[in-house]
Amino acid sequence: MATQRTYWISKGRSRAAALLVFFESFVAMFVIYQVATNLNNNFLLIAVYSVGNAIGTYVNLEKVPF
Repeated sequence: MATQRTYWISKGRSRAAALLVFFESFVAMFVIYQVATNLNNNFLLIAVYSVGNAIGTYVNLEKVPF
């Protein structure tokens, strides 16, 4: 989503980029809320969330050449 947001910003599609930022923020806050309220010393939940973030970062960096 971050790549799409950057692309839309570079093309001047501000409404689409703003809508995507809203969606990204909403999903991120929902996930953080769910993790924080359902934590209860659940190490597996923390590990799965962290692995998901790491895989997402890896895929994004491998997909976008620098």
